[in-house]
Amino acid sequence: MSTVRRVIREKAFQSLFQLSTHDELTIDQAIRLALESDLDFNDERTIEEAMKAALPDEKNTQQIVTDALHYLRKLVVGVRENNAVIDETITRHLKNWSLNRLERTNLLLLRLAAYELLFEDETDKRIVMNEAIEMAKTFNDEKASKFINGVLQSIVDENKV
Repeated sequence: MSTVRRVIREKAFQSLFQLSTHDELTIDQAIRLALESDLDFNDERTIEEAMKAALPDEKNTQQIVTDALHYLRKLVVGVRENNAVIDETITRHLKNWSLNRLERTNLLLLRLAAYELLFEDETDKRIVMNEAIEMAKTFNDEKASKFINGVLQSIVDENKV
C-alpha cells in the first residue's frame, strides 16, 4: 500500500523527469502530466481531481488532496530553485563519479531526496532515504538503489548536528 507521501514523491520525480526532457513545460504542466500518467487522459479533470485519483482511496479527503498538491509543488519548485546547492552537495558525495555520468533517473532521485534532506527539516531523514531507495528499485534496479543509498547516507552523515 502506498502512503500519501510516497505518491507525492513519485509524482514529484515524474514531474522532474518531464521537466528534464521537455524544456518548454512549466512546472504546473509537468505536475499535471505526472498526475495523469496513471489515468486515462481527461482534459476536463482538474488537478485536484487528478491528485485525488492518484492517492489511496482512504487518504483522498479534500484536505489531504490540498496538502498533497501543496507538498508536491513545493518539492518540484524546491528542487528546481535549489538545483545548484543540491548538485554541489551530491557532487561532494560521489566517489569516482561526476553528475554528468549519472543516469537521469538516478540523478533526479538523488536531487529529490537531497532537497528533502537539506531543506525539509521536519521530514524524517530515514523515511526520505528509504523512499528514494524504493523508488530507485521501481524506476531503475537494485544496483541503482545501493548507489543512491550510499550517496544519501554520506549526505546525511555530513549534515548531522
